[in-house]
Amino acid sequence: MTNAVDLGEFAAPRPEPGSSTRLVTELADLAEIASPEVSVCVLRRRADTGVEGFVRAWLLPEPRSEALLVDPGAPDLAALAAGAPRSTGREAFLHDVRGLISLFADLTGCPRVGVRLARLARPMCPRLHADMVTLRLVTTYVGPGTEWAEHADVRRDRLGHRASGVPDEVSGVLRAGARLRRMDPFDVGLLKGEAWPGNQDRGAVHRSPPGTSPRVVLTLDALA
Repeated sequence: MTNAVDLGEFAAPRPEPGSSTRLVTELADLAEIASPEVSVCVLRRRADTGVEGFVRAWLLPEPRSEALLVDPGAPDLAALAAGAPRSTGREAFLHDVRGLISLFADLTGCPRVGVRLARLARPMCPRLHADMVTLRLVTTYVGPGTEWAEHADVRRDRLGHRASGVPDEVSGVLRAGARLRRMDPFDVGLLKGEAWPGNQDRGAVHRSPPGTSPRVVLTLDALA
């Protein structure tokens, strides 16, 4: 995995009291996601120019969606770069994905990882919601990143379909004065779901960013 973390540029602020978010700059600190009060943990990363160049040249131009089930010890990721000639950028991209899979497996202890790589031209999940998963990793290689809200800032009875199709901006799902936060490209986000033991009604509340800017997004899910 690309390990370009500049502590001077990305110094992680101290979390506010009661915050459900942790912003970190060290790989080891992603383990904070296991804390009961934490639902979102984000590792800040500097963009890798080789990886970004490959993604823009080969993955961004056309819609695509690849879903794989892999052994984290020896993941076969060829399908993620199908059709692309061998290059340093291609190898750097696959190396980054392998590193994320290894990291995710170490954090979760899962024997299998669900991998999804998608090029999206519109928001896949446009409304704030929480997923019925244990833990999901998300990183956006190109385009705006995933948005999320603090646990205390949300009315959960108005999440997703409970808002009856009313947009988040007018549904009242966000409490007065609340603001959404957004991951930057190459950030590694861990989103704790409703299926995490003891986490019912505390799953990470998030959504795809609005607009039609194309994005290339990788997600990983822990599978038994």
